[in-house]
Amino acid sequence: MFDERLRSHHDAEHTLDTLLGRPKGHLNRVFNMKPWTAVTKKLSLPPPPPEKSGNTDRGIYIHVPHCDKLCSFCGLNRKERKNTDLDAYAGYIAEEIKAFGAFPYIREAPFNSVYFGGGTPTVFTVGQFALVFDALRRHIPLADDCEITVESTQHNLDAEKARTLAEFGVNRFSIGIQTFSDRGRKILGRTYGGEKAYDELLSLRAALDGTLCIDIIYSYPDQSIEEIEQDAEICVSSGIDSVSFYSLMVNKGSALARSIEAGETRFVRDIESDRERHNIFYNRLTAAGFTLLELSKLVRPGRDAYKYIQIQYGNGDLVPVGSGAGGRLAGFGIYSMSPGRRFVSPLGAEYAIYYRMLGELQFGLYDPARLARFLGPAAEQAIVEKARELSGPGFLVQDGSGWRLTPDGVFWGNNIAVEVLKAAIGAKKGKKTHA
Repeated sequence: MFDERLRSHHDAEHTLDTLLGRPKGHLNRVFNMKPWTAVTKKLSLPPPPPEKSGNTDRGIYIHVPHCDKLCSFCGLNRKERKNTDLDAYAGYIAEEIKAFGAFPYIREAPFNSVYFGGGTPTVFTVGQFALVFDALRRHIPLADDCEITVESTQHNLDAEKARTLAEFGVNRFSIGIQTFSDRGRKILGRTYGGEKAYDELLSLRAALDGTLCIDIIYSYPDQSIEEIEQDAEICVSSGIDSVSFYSLMVNKGSALARSIEAGETRFVRDIESDRERHNIFYNRLTAAGFTLLELSKLVRPGRDAYKYIQIQYGNGDLVPVGSGAGGRLAGFGIYSMSPGRRFVSPLGAEYAIYYRMLGELQFGLYDPARLARFLGPAAEQAIVEKARELSGPGFLVQDGSGWRLTPDGVFWGNNIAVEVLKAAIGAKKGKKTHA
């Protein structure tokens, strides 16, 4: 039914941009760029009440773009640490937090999530983390149940450092394991073998009371069925609270992309083999009691709220801190390039509505009345018709007044979300749309 799989929320977001006539990506939206003063004017006022804004939670994203070793497949906003002055970067982060905290919009309502992403945030020493957390406590009102997440590789986070970060308030760790296969780990540029990765994971689990999450990548070059089954079994047995699982995305310019282009690494992947590995992993974990939180996230019930992604998909405010940080604040999309350089773009009311719908579809919520509450009965009927159409190939099954995704529906989830959005947009504009 679909010629090409949209593998991520970002792929679906870019398609939504096209449907709404917006250029792809924050940096290309120069047609409506605003100066930073347009944002600070809004930040000088208190935040709107939740009943007006529609968002009750908000968060902070802190970007640490440095890694002491680059993963072979990664082309994200990161760079090798080498001789980087991390003391200076931690100081810059602390000053950014202080500057944001001076605005009434920031300091007059609590924040429910702080997320340290990267890069590898745990290249910071304990002392550098202490500086950043001191700034957070001094200048940002954090909710009593604030979720504080730190991403890490395994070799940058031993049990002792994890316990110290927990004392600072970190209550959620996200560990980039990717696979426990020795062969797969070598392909993906991991630091050591699968047995040690497993042992280190168990050590972290024993040391931490908070939420422990891992990332798993499937469909890497020549991955066998046995390898994906092994990864699924370890996820079930290791005591982790949740797992994000992704089909390998080879970023342009990455070491793996260059190796594939040069013919040094064989990488042949078709939709059916990709779907088979996805469903093996998905079905094994759901059989063990994990449930779908979002299209690429399975959780043990009650063990991972993942507030950060709830805020992101719910159009809540996300304050971007650090070089390479992106976020959304007071109705503006913001991308921080480097100290003193930010791209700012007003999001617009229409875009906010459809982005919110796209976010809800990431959770597998196919309740037409809920999805169309901003768009009227015509859109609701169009969504109902589209859901019925998509239930034919077995992507959706009816569940009460709405629909839920089957394993194949989860696999094609971003494509399905785009088709539902296309139907809603077409109904609002009085047009028919088809898959």
